Amino acid sequence: MLTLFLLVTVLVLSSSSNVYATETAANYNLSGTNKSTGYEYILEDSANFIDDAVKGKLISQMKKTTEYCNIAVVTTTSHPYGSTESYAVNTFEGYFGTGANGVIFVIDRDLNEIYLACEGSTQRTIPNSKCNSICDNTYIYATSSHDYDYFTCCMETIDQVNTVLAGGHISQPLRYISSIFIALAAGMIFCFVYALSLSKGRKAKSNELMGAAFTKVEIQNARARFMNQTRHYSPQSSGSSGGHSGGGGHSGGSHSGGGHSGGGHSGGGHHI
Repeated sequence: MLTLFLLVTVLVLSSSSNVYATETAANYNLSGTNKSTGYEYILEDSANFIDDAVKGKLISQMKKTTEYCNIAVVTTTSHPYGSTESYAVNTFEGYFGTGANGVIFVIDRDLNEIYLACEGSTQRTIPNSKCNSICDNTYIYATSSHDYDYFTCCMETIDQVNTVLAGGHISQPLRYISSIFIALAAGMIFCFVYALSLSKGRKAKSNELMGAAFTKVEIQNARARFMNQTRHYSPQSSGSSGGHSGGGGHSGGSHSGGGHSGGGHSGGGHHI
């Protein structure tokens, strides 16, 4: 009986360890593949922001993401790109290919920004608004107020990514605050326009003004008196010719053509 128990235990442990392909570690790079889904995880801490002692915890969090998609976590202090977004997208596509299903989280100390980008079907699950909300929720850990705790920043970010991928909800306080301010501004504009419309009375027409000016005329003690008489000679005119004038015109309308935008990724970030 004891032998059977030990055999079952060994089989369970071996099967769980084989879910992921052999992990590779080269300096600051850790990677692996989920054999069940085929999705990969890559941790590239080139900036050496995360202690080796806790990288295992971050890898465990990233393994959960591979149940849904590929994932990469990257840190850097220097890159040739003009924006963190460009760096994130190009790095992601270099790892997994253009349009692959996955997510990348970047801590960029070259441009002082954290950025979360998604490609493939993941961008529909985590659109721009949620990428921004996640970074809004976690950027604080990468600042001086939290002693530049990059590990916690990564852990919290990936945890919220996993929550959204699993169909859960995350806190989006800044989005709600923005919506409140927009609603207040719209309400103030509406009230101003409404008050302005009430302050303007209906403008009277010219015939109404004339009618009001001469509604009643009273003549008292009217008398007729002959003063004098004069005569004037007026010869008959030979004739006159008339004329006419005419003119017309037209104006042509104009139109503007719209454009379209298509993106291969969703993303959002926050300065740190």
